[in-house]
Amino acid sequence: MAIKKYCIEGELYSANAIQKELKRILNDTPLEKEVQGKDLTFVLEAFKTATYYEEKTKGEAITKVIKKKVKNYSTNCFYIYREDGTSTDFSYKKMYNQEQEKEDVINALRYAIDPIISNFRKGFKPFEYEGILIDNISQVDVDHYDESFNKIAWEWIRNNGGIEQLINKVNKTEDGSTITCFIDENLNESFRRFHNAHTHLRFVPKEINRSKKV
Repeated sequence: MAIKKYCIEGELYSANAIQKELKRILNDTPLEKEVQGKDLTFVLEAFKTATYYEEKTKGEAITKVIKKKVKNYSTNCFYIYREDGTSTDFSYKKMYNQEQEKEDVINALRYAIDPIISNFRKGFKPFEYEGILIDNISQVDVDHYDESFNKIAWEWIRNNGGIEQLINKVNKTEDGSTITCFIDENLNESFRRFHNAHTHLRFVPKEINRSKKV
């Protein structure tokens, strides 16, 4: 299969090459500073090839691009400023992400059970794991068993029309927002019931859970 190429300033680039150059520009630009010169020209031209270009620009021209920290995260990204004075972020890593719809639906399901996870964490009590005392909530992750989160999530997705149907019920990302959720509360309740009926929660030491040894 031929690799798709995008024309930027008269030259052809693969998606990977574009993302590599954007990463370089992001790293070279000081925090809270505007992207300038040839780098700015490249960013603007590259951004036009992103799958979410129209959604992000909202029909407005871009007046400047600034490197900023993402709200609620420690990572940096580009922020575009529109002609009407509004702004939003864009991730060079997700510019050509064909799996974005799947990711958005999964993230909406994770958001739906946030209250369940938060409530479970409130019940934390010290316990021993392989002879080691775990006495602080900061030491643990909340883990799903006997069925994993991914397994029940995909079963629920199949039972509820699949990604193509469900993506239409996911919120449109607001400027600067990091929340992905269903706009239909019935879907949130449906998944919560399905989740509670098909899996359980437990506390697992972070280093164990994240090494996938459990």
